[in-house]
Amino acid sequence: MLFLSIQGIAQQQDTTITLETAVEIGVKNNLAILAAEKDVAATKGKAIAGLGIKDPEVTGEWDEIPKGSGVSNYNVRNITISQSIDFPTNYIHRKKRGDLDIERSQVMLRERKLELRTQIEKVYYQLVGSREQVNIIRENISLAENFLDAAQKRYNAGKAPILEVKRAQIVLSNIENELAVAQSNYESNQADLNALLAFPDGKNAVPADSLTYRLLNFNLNDLLQQAIETHPLLLINKLTTNIADKNVSLAKGSYLPKITGGYTVQKIGGNNFRGVEAGISIPLWAPFNQRGQVMESKGNLAATKYRSQNAILVRKAMVKGAYNKVIAAQEQVNKYLSNLLQQSEELYKLTLRSYEEGKVGYLNVLDAQKSYIDINKSYINALANFKIQVAHLEFETNQNFVQ
Repeated sequence: MLFLSIQGIAQQQDTTITLETAVEIGVKNNLAILAAEKDVAATKGKAIAGLGIKDPEVTGEWDEIPKGSGVSNYNVRNITISQSIDFPTNYIHRKKRGDLDIERSQVMLRERKLELRTQIEKVYYQLVGSREQVNIIRENISLAENFLDAAQKRYNAGKAPILEVKRAQIVLSNIENELAVAQSNYESNQADLNALLAFPDGKNAVPADSLTYRLLNFNLNDLLQQAIETHPLLLINKLTTNIADKNVSLAKGSYLPKITGGYTVQKIGGNNFRGVEAGISIPLWAPFNQRGQVMESKGNLAATKYRSQNAILVRKAMVKGAYNKVIAAQEQVNKYLSNLLQQSEELYKLTLRSYEEGKVGYLNVLDAQKSYIDINKSYINALANFKIQVAHLEFETNQNFVQ
């Protein structure tokens, strides 16, 4: 009863989730994603602030106050309110740059979500693979127990020496040690997934999916085109170039004069007067100030263009590399499915039956058993690797393949 109670508590602490659910939970809980979402809000605020107009100035002036008198004995009083604004075209450029900044922050958020999805897929399938490895080793323990039982029967019947029984016991002990290592690896992968999904302590995110296999057909040219057109990293570079271009327009706009207007209420003696003023700034130090701004912005624009072109080359190389790894992983899985798995299983069953009939020695059985288990373990590794390589290809091409 105590065992069943503890087991029930453990089951309540586990949450079985599919890969898509894991991604949803990860995006919802990931602190980097939450920070990126706040970055978008901050960028929107910055864009609004960039359209602001300088605060107006109000000045007061009291003149011709007799010596020894208070301020209230003035003869001339001027109250002036003035406002300075940039040349109107600069506000247009700032508005466009602000829109580009917002769009870039939104694309950066998409890129972080895409990167997080890849990380979750990788850890998710590593966990599934390690779970399958545990199951394979448990199957190996069952096979070793069967062999030990067969060896014991042959020894009891006087058909085999005690050496065979001892060797079978040693093999079983070694496999039990392998299970402990595999279980530790599984628990480590479980902890990685829990951390990535921000699961609370004491609860596990248990994968609902298994290492199923479906042949995928890819067209490299289509993958390259998709990556170049839609990948967030390339869109970020493109938007950065557009922002740099707007900065050039704003730098050139600094040559244009600022416009100042003012309104004055004047009192002289007992008479009230009104006045208005208008002015423009003169870019007298343009060879140093404005010229330097234009040179800097043009240099930044040229640099971003080169970075954007280089990013396309890098993206193509990354897509090709990920594509080749997927194809290689797929071919490896196909080899196991085509004959290796079936042949190793048939060889083991035939060898064990021959041993029970006294036709082959126990070393033949051990070799056949080891080959059978090793091939199954390698198959699990190959299948998990295939899933992980597909996840990398999804990131490099900004696609989601149905596996």
